[in-house]
Amino acid sequence: MLNQARSMHSDIANMVPDAEGLTRLTPPADDPGSIGYNKLLVGDGQNRGAFGSGADQVKLYRDYLAELVARLEKALGITEASDAQAGADVRNVSSEGEGKGFA
Repeated sequence: MLNQARSMHSDIANMVPDAEGLTRLTPPADDPGSIGYNKLLVGDGQNRGAFGSGADQVKLYRDYLAELVARLEKALGITEASDAQAGADVRNVSSEGEGKGFA
């Protein structure tokens, strides 16, 4: 699951520049229809437009996945530390109890 989350984070992080690039599009023509439609897509300074909102959403996904990866790595580290401690405890018990029937 950790590898899958890392892969998804990488994919989304690579989308951020493309999503931000869409917010810098210019109208194809200098007519009211093109200018108005472009404002709906990229915004006009007062609103973010459809592409601006999409870019914000991509950044939220990226940040969410970064947090998920960090928490999974932490959980995996805790598990590995716990396993190492359990192994050390078993070795200690077995060396102390040699010939006495302990594990």
